[in-house]
Amino acid sequence: MTDEPKIWVALITAGFALVGTLFVAIFDYIGRKKQDDFNAEKELKLAKFNREKDDELEAFKAETNKTLKKLDSDLQKERDQRKEEQETEKIVSKFRDPLIHATYDLQSRIFNILEQSFLKNFFTEGSDREKEYSVENTVFLVAQFLGWTELVRQEIQFIDLKSDEETQKLRSLQDELYSQFQTDRCGKGFRLFAGEQRAVGELMINREGALLRCIGFAEFFKNRNPDIDYWLDSLREDVKKMANDIEPFKKRLNNIQHALIDLLEFLDQNYIYFPANKRKKCKPA
Repeated sequence: MTDEPKIWVALITAGFALVGTLFVAIFDYIGRKKQDDFNAEKELKLAKFNREKDDELEAFKAETNKTLKKLDSDLQKERDQRKEEQETEKIVSKFRDPLIHATYDLQSRIFNILEQSFLKNFFTEGSDREKEYSVENTVFLVAQFLGWTELVRQEIQFIDLKSDEETQKLRSLQDELYSQFQTDRCGKGFRLFAGEQRAVGELMINREGALLRCIGFAEFFKNRNPDIDYWLDSLREDVKKMANDIEPFKKRLNNIQHALIDLLEFLDQNYIYFPANKRKKCKPA
């Protein structure tokens, strides 16, 4: 019987140890469970965060690609526009000098007819040679201008003009001159319809060789082309009539000369070829 207390003490001690072990195991399990739950939640949050960042990154990449594509498209449009403008400028530059001189010569002749009594001095009171020259050279200056104008028109007609303000301006000035030559508001004298102007311009172009040009006065005068004369004979008669009475022709000549000065101002804006005092507009008719 003396061993019973020891046994109970041992049992109680073992019970406490077991309970302690169970408590430790339970608390350890709870701790691990909380840690696992915390880790799982952290992983979920991290995964969600990464997905959100991936989505943001993809959205950023998509927006960046969209912006880069637009930028590349805009740059390509600018390159194409510059190329068109350079091509147009190359074409216009090729014919700028002769067109400037043809424009100046015609406006100068009209100015001399209206303001300096050119036809009175050289047709009415001139020698036979002067009479012939005053008529033929005046008609030639019209034909020469139409020839160079037609050359420029043919060269730039296939170029997209929407992006080229300078070329649009040139076309507008040319159209104004076409209009002044053909309008009925100035009567029928010294009139050429648009198709007739184009026909004269086409026939004035010398297409022999690689360099296109207009025929000169010597060829025009000596090798009288009946095809050109068909369109110009009416102008010859009108020039002779002007020598006797300029009034019926004044309005058209005045409008043409003013339009030529406007074209000259556009082609030679810096007065490289002809000074400002050589570009006077006639007094309004």
